[in-house]
Amino acid sequence: MTNKIWLAIFGLWLIFISGIPSGLTGSPGLIQLISLKGLLNAKEQQVIQLKDEVTRLEVQSTLLEKSHIAQRREIRRTLGYAAPDELIFDFSVTP
Repeated sequence: MTNKIWLAIFGLWLIFISGIPSGLTGSPGLIQLISLKGLLNAKEQQVIQLKDEVTRLEVQSTLLEKSHIAQRREIRRTLGYAAPDELIFDFSVTP
Protein backbone atom coordinates (compact mmCIF):
# COMPACT_ATOMS: atom_id res chain seq x y z
CA MET A 1 0.00 0.00 0.00
CA THR A 2 2.75 2.46 0.89
CA ASN A 3 4.61 1.56 -2.30
CA LYS A 4 1.57 2.61 -4.35
CA ILE A 5 1.37 5.92 -2.48
CA TRP A 6 5.06 6.59 -3.10
CA LEU A 7 4.67 5.67 -6.77
CA ALA A 8 1.68 8.02 -7.04
CA ILE A 9 3.63 10.84 -5.37
CA PHE A 10 6.62 10.17 -7.64
CA GLY A 11 4.34 10.14 -10.69
CA LEU A 12 2.75 13.46 -9.71
CA TRP A 13 6.19 14.91 -9.06
CA LEU A 14 7.34 13.82 -12.54
CA ILE A 15 4.26 15.38 -14.12
CA PHE A 16 4.82 18.70 -12.35
CA ILE A 17 8.55 18.80 -13.05
CA SER A 18 7.98 18.01 -16.74
CA GLY A 19 6.08 21.26 -17.21
CA ILE A 20 2.92 19.68 -18.60
CA PRO A 21 0.58 21.57 -16.20
CA SER A 22 2.46 24.86 -16.66
CA GLY A 23 -0.73 26.59 -17.77
CA LEU A 24 -2.31 25.87 -14.41
CA THR A 25 0.66 26.16 -12.07
CA GLY A 26 2.78 28.79 -13.81
CA SER A 27 5.89 26.67 -13.32
CA PRO A 28 7.87 26.31 -16.56
CA GLY A 29 9.22 22.82 -15.90
CA LEU A 30 11.95 20.87 -17.63
CA ILE A 31 10.56 21.23 -21.15
CA GLN A 32 11.01 24.99 -21.10
CA LEU A 33 14.38 24.62 -19.36
CA ILE A 34 15.67 22.47 -22.22
CA SER A 35 14.38 24.85 -24.90
CA LEU A 36 15.84 27.85 -23.07
CA LYS A 37 19.23 26.17 -22.79
CA GLY A 38 19.16 25.55 -26.54
CA LEU A 39 18.30 29.21 -27.12
CA LEU A 40 21.12 30.24 -24.77
CA ASN A 41 23.63 28.13 -26.71
CA ALA A 42 22.47 29.64 -30.01
CA LYS A 43 22.79 33.17 -28.64
CA GLU A 44 26.25 32.44 -27.22
CA GLN A 45 27.37 31.24 -30.66
CA GLN A 46 25.94 34.41 -32.19
CA VAL A 47 27.87 36.51 -29.66
CA ILE A 48 31.09 34.70 -30.57
CA GLN A 49 30.49 35.34 -34.28
CA LEU A 50 29.74 39.02 -33.65
CA LYS A 51 32.89 39.40 -31.53
CA ASP A 52 34.92 37.92 -34.39
CA GLU A 53 33.26 40.35 -36.82
CA VAL A 54 34.05 43.30 -34.53
CA THR A 55 37.67 42.19 -34.27
CA ARG A 56 37.92 41.88 -38.05
CA LEU A 57 36.40 45.33 -38.54
CA GLU A 58 38.74 46.86 -35.94
CA VAL A 59 41.75 45.43 -37.78
CA GLN A 60 40.42 46.73 -41.08
CA SER A 61 39.79 50.15 -39.51
CA THR A 62 43.32 50.30 -38.14
CA LEU A 63 44.77 49.41 -41.54
CA LEU A 64 42.64 52.08 -43.23
CA GLU A 65 43.71 54.71 -40.70
CA LYS A 66 47.39 54.01 -41.34
CA SER A 67 47.39 53.68 -45.13
CA HIS A 68 46.48 56.67 -47.29
CA ILE A 69 46.51 54.50 -50.41
CA ALA A 70 43.98 52.14 -48.87
CA GLN A 71 41.86 55.13 -47.81
CA ARG A 72 41.77 56.50 -51.34
CA ARG A 73 41.00 53.09 -52.82
CA GLU A 74 38.15 52.51 -50.34
CA ILE A 75 36.71 55.97 -50.98
CA ARG A 76 36.78 55.37 -54.74
CA ARG A 77 35.20 51.94 -54.31
CA THR A 78 32.44 53.32 -52.08
CA LEU A 79 31.65 56.29 -54.29
CA GLY A 80 32.03 54.37 -57.54
CA TYR A 81 34.91 56.40 -58.95
CA ALA A 82 38.01 55.13 -60.72
CA ALA A 83 41.56 56.39 -60.45
CA PRO A 84 43.10 57.81 -63.64
CA ASP A 85 45.19 54.66 -64.16
CA GLU A 86 42.44 52.11 -63.31
CA LEU A 87 40.42 50.11 -65.81
CA ILE A 88 36.83 49.19 -65.06
CA PHE A 89 35.12 46.22 -66.63
CA ASP A 90 31.33 46.25 -66.55
CA PHE A 91 29.93 42.72 -66.79
CA SER A 92 26.37 43.65 -65.93
CA VAL A 93 23.65 42.75 -68.39
CA THR A 94 21.43 45.60 -69.49
CA PRO A 95 17.96 44.74 -70.80
